[in-house]
Amino acid sequence: MKLRHLFLLTGLLLIYYTNAFSRNVQYEKQEFVYKTVKGHAIKANIFLPVSQEKHPVLVYFHGGGFMFGNRDQGLDIPLKENLLANGYAVVAADYRLAPETKLDEMLKDVSDVIKWIKLNGQQKYNIDTAKVAVAGGSSGGYLALSSGFDGDLMPDAIVAISTPTGFSTANIQMGDLDVLNRPGPYDIVKDSVVSYGNYDSRMELWRFLGKNRLALYEIFGFDPAKEPEKLERYTLASNVKPNFPPTLIIHAKNDRLVDLQQVNDFYTLLTEKQIKAELYLVENGHSSELIKQNPEVIDKIIEFLKRQMPEIEVR
Repeated sequence: MKLRHLFLLTGLLLIYYTNAFSRNVQYEKQEFVYKTVKGHAIKANIFLPVSQEKHPVLVYFHGGGFMFGNRDQGLDIPLKENLLANGYAVVAADYRLAPETKLDEMLKDVSDVIKWIKLNGQQKYNIDTAKVAVAGGSSGGYLALSSGFDGDLMPDAIVAISTPTGFSTANIQMGDLDVLNRPGPYDIVKDSVVSYGNYDSRMELWRFLGKNRLALYEIFGFDPAKEPEKLERYTLASNVKPNFPPTLIIHAKNDRLVDLQQVNDFYTLLTEKQIKAELYLVENGHSSELIKQNPEVIDKIIEFLKRQMPEIEVR
């Protein structure tokens, strides 16, 4: 699998407001800190329907090749609005980004935000903590799928959109690390934590590392071609157990970044393990672009969530 197939991949209340959108659904937006690392607060936005009922929740992880993106820009508005209209609370979570943070620590962020919601969601936000789903697009979809690794914090359902589902050392050659010492996009990387990625400068960094064949090294923290055994921890096929959550995979047949074959292989793996899995294919688009071009996938997501977390009347 080539590089382009892989990655084209507490409770501090700060903000409150009420808004309305086209479906006349009132909602509140709040911001909270779910963990602090080296003095750096890692945050999430939560959107809440205005009602007295307990809300099931969907936690969304943005895409961005594990290097760029943030909670404010990574969640598609039509998806958010339709979830709210159907009674779901929605959390858009930041997570630490590469190259400052490696993938193993990002996986901890995924677990920690789910843990925070399960511990605090009912008291603070009237969330039904027995009904927690996780979703994401592109690299965020991989993080969503990784939430099924942890039996104690496993969500009730997972939605993966345009998601790389396999890691391979085939055709991978690491570039020259000396490139990182030259003036250029890598200059923005400091010895610090970044969890809110600017799209322009961070995307330029991601493209720079991809062009110089250093993206995988900077995401994993090791050369997967030289130490392939270390990939086991991150490979979905190696970590999916029989109790893996019900999973909806949404993908484009002509996805320009993630080859359809790896997605078909992962879906086959899930079904062979007798895990509840659905594969919904459209013609074109990747992540946010896919949703914009194929708005019907939003209904598909809501129908799937309703089956896995029932007792919500779809309006």
